Amino acid sequence: MKNIAIKPNFEYIDLIISDIREPVDSSDVSFSVQILKNGGIPELTSLMADFAVYHRSAPISSTPAGAYKAGDLVSAKFSVDNAWYRAKIRKNLPHKKEAEVVFIDYGNSEVVSHGNIRSLDPRFKSLPPQAKEATLSFVKLLGPDTEYGSEALDHFRSLVEGQTLVANIDYRDPSQNGRLHLSLYDTADSPTSTSSLNHRLVREGFALINLKAPYRSAYQEQYSALENAKQEAKRNRAGAYEFGDAFDD
Repeated sequence: MKNIAIKPNFEYIDLIISDIREPVDSSDVSFSVQILKNGGIPELTSLMADFAVYHRSAPISSTPAGAYKAGDLVSAKFSVDNAWYRAKIRKNLPHKKEAEVVFIDYGNSEVVSHGNIRSLDPRFKSLPPQAKEATLSFVKLLGPDTEYGSEALDHFRSLVEGQTLVANIDYRDPSQNGRLHLSLYDTADSPTSTSSLNHRLVREGFALINLKAPYRSAYQEQYSALENAKQEAKRNRAGAYEFGDAFDD
């Protein structure tokens, strides 16, 4: 079977990043995004309002929490704000009377006691999960196995958390359930090969060029711009290049 050539994709969306996960070893940074419509997420806003009202007087779950299995949709209480959210069981731990869940509309995960898990009422199942798994296109944020990994992650958070961003979906990874590979832009900037936050992270010495991306050949302009950004980072001894060229991409 012949390999299908990957072509550049131009699909701009407005989004917010709802959760960021620290890279593990040399893996790329993973985060969850919520795609905005007319500046908001009206369906989720409406659902959450109804969800809060429902859980003030919701009946005790008819399903014993210990019976839930991986993949089941449930209601789970988040420890930070004690509010109920839609969630999916990632792993049930009946011997500990708790389960690891992922909150499907925001992307974050938590271990929740069985007492804070309820069956998800069918009326709240029709809206698709609003959190989409994503990563940065073309680049890899410095990982925790590098001296500047923690600083790189903090810097990335400072650029994106709490911000409405523009993104181009450069690639959907079929091997990871359609995980989105994104170029991120500040809403004040026109999208170009040098205006993305991806480019900025390389220019500031906090990310490396991902030379193994399967879509590399489709985006030669972006990769050329990133190589220039890398050389600029070296000249300026920016970020991880503070003491010279410490690593290869």
